[in-house]
Amino acid sequence: MGFYGPEPFDTAEATYVWTGLRTPGFFSVTVKGNAPNFTTGIKLVRDPDFVGGMAIDVMGWTGPLGKGATPYTVQGTFNGMYLPKILIVGSNQRLLIDVKEIPFTSEDEYVKQLSAQNKTLEPA
Repeated sequence: MGFYGPEPFDTAEATYVWTGLRTPGFFSVTVKGNAPNFTTGIKLVRDPDFVGGMAIDVMGWTGPLGKGATPYTVQGTFNGMYLPKILIVGSNQRLLIDVKEIPFTSEDEYVKQLSAQNKTLEPA
């Protein structure tokens, strides 16, 4: 029987894409790590109760426990106003990361890159 909860992660990066003048954009967050066997359904979930910024939880279903770990990469997008740093929370660490900005003038190119990257990401 599996249990839903926080998963371990190794690295995280975030980008904020400005979508236009006086309109909020979105955060694109990518997390990489090694999840215990047998883990499925890893996703990034915004913590609605976090005050003072943005916190993203790395969540998944684990169980029954097996030997070893499986590498994973997960990506998520979150709407909101720009913040220079966001908090990524997993079972093994809480990491405050810098957010890279993508100006509105280059949004189309970034979205093309993001689409190409998502096609190459393998699910957990």
